[in-house]
Amino acid sequence: MGGLKILEEGACVVSSSPKGANCLSADICAPLAGKKINLTFFTHLAGDRQVICTAQEMGEAVFTLIKSHADPGSALRLHRSTAVIALYPHDKRPEILGTFILSLARARVILHGLANSPAAIAVVLSSSRVKAVVQQLFEHFHFPAFASPQEFFDAQPPPAELLQQVVATYQEKVIKVYCIVPQPDLDLWGAAISSAAILEGFAQALIDLGELGLRIPFIVASPGWGGKDFFLSFSTAREPSQGDQGPEVRRILQRRLPEVRPRRITPVAGIFLHGPHFGDRYGVAHTFLQALGKARVSLLALSCTVSSISGVLRQQELDAAMRVLSDTFEAPRALGTPRPRKPVVVP
Repeated sequence: MGGLKILEEGACVVSSSPKGANCLSADICAPLAGKKINLTFFTHLAGDRQVICTAQEMGEAVFTLIKSHADPGSALRLHRSTAVIALYPHDKRPEILGTFILSLARARVILHGLANSPAAIAVVLSSSRVKAVVQQLFEHFHFPAFASPQEFFDAQPPPAELLQQVVATYQEKVIKVYCIVPQPDLDLWGAAISSAAILEGFAQALIDLGELGLRIPFIVASPGWGGKDFFLSFSTAREPSQGDQGPEVRRILQRRLPEVRPRRITPVAGIFLHGPHFGDRYGVAHTFLQALGKARVSLLALSCTVSSISGVLRQQELDAAMRVLSDTFEAPRALGTPRPRKPVVVP
């Protein structure tokens, strides 16, 4: 693998709101941007689940701020002393994503959040489990720059210094990104898993999906309130010549996870902002969500991690999303997208 990064001394807020995606911009991102609070990790699953990470010293402030704007039916939980571990690159290969998750399962980690960017896959976990996870990652991957986990840890800068490198305070009048990339004709899969013990089964399913030649451009996992279950959402992409592989994907998921009933929405589209340096500055996620809201585009899932923002939306809304984001961010315009098909939910 190319590399491994750890961002420690963090805090994580898990929130659930009956308003679903409608609460993201107004109730979460706008208040945080107004207080100039940087986020290091932010995800949303369609329905009601968000994971918001920031610097440890800002954890209480973020929790209090979100709670003060939350709907009466909302629920929030603050996890103190968390870390984000990111592995890169994954090239959207299911077997790499699966092996990363397998390492988490073998280390007996309770996930506070999981998400990928186009380049990296990242997990939010308790700081006390960092060493166990790194040990497992070195057993499953080869890192050319380090001969052992201890050598890796010896080379790490102090957490405060690393956080200072990641979190800056600058703001541009118009946020610059390297590019805005649409990806139509995806399948979006979702499932609720009743026990964290099944995490290894999901990892094995992803490894099996690699044999189909699929790519996974998007994946998010969020914990349930009991701490033992979690919710998954991931998208699959195929070559046009491969045809519909949905039945085979479902067969693999149900073979590895017999108790799970996966839900498929097809077709959906992904939209990826490369290089907005998410986490470098406050307000980036709010700008993204505010723009989509003006265009009446609804997100099915969202991942903000490392230096990218990734969203999944209904395919017929892709053109509107591309137009408003191209007007909002300074970036080369992506080429035209294929005519969208109407999404179908397959139970």
